[in-house]
Amino acid sequence: MADFDDITGWREELEAFEATEEGQMFFGEYGWGEATELTFEQEVRFAEELFQHDEIHEALRKSAKFVKFLDDNPDFGREDEGFWELCPVEDNLKVDAFRRWYAMKLNVALGASTFSAGKRLAIDVVNGDLPSLRSPEAEQFVREEFSWIVAFPKET
Repeated sequence: MADFDDITGWREELEAFEATEEGQMFFGEYGWGEATELTFEQEVRFAEELFQHDEIHEALRKSAKFVKFLDDNPDFGREDEGFWELCPVEDNLKVDAFRRWYAMKLNVALGASTFSAGKRLAIDVVNGDLPSLRSPEAEQFVREEFSWIVAFPKET
């Protein structure tokens, strides 16, 4: 498993890899490859990484705040005045770039839904909607909302 203790230069590493032929093949012609079905544990590990690094955690916190605002205001959308002023676009892009880098480091095929359960778990923990990433509530949430892309290996 890759070491994520020191992520210094992660963005530059991602950009350099994306510029290579290998990187272009890895991420697919349009940035989405064949998604790999991940396990609940893999999704949680990704979510944990979002909390481990100040830069990423801060971006996650801002993204989560906006998600909460949208959840509380379901009629507010992209076409509404002020949407783009409130939307933390740069922070969202930073979290997504980290997701791409993380997938690259683990050599996990990246699709639109890859690590989406982990990201949502992290957002819900930040917003206080879940007590922790590894709580029974978190597992139940993923089973209900992400079973189409997250596997739960049978315990023996």
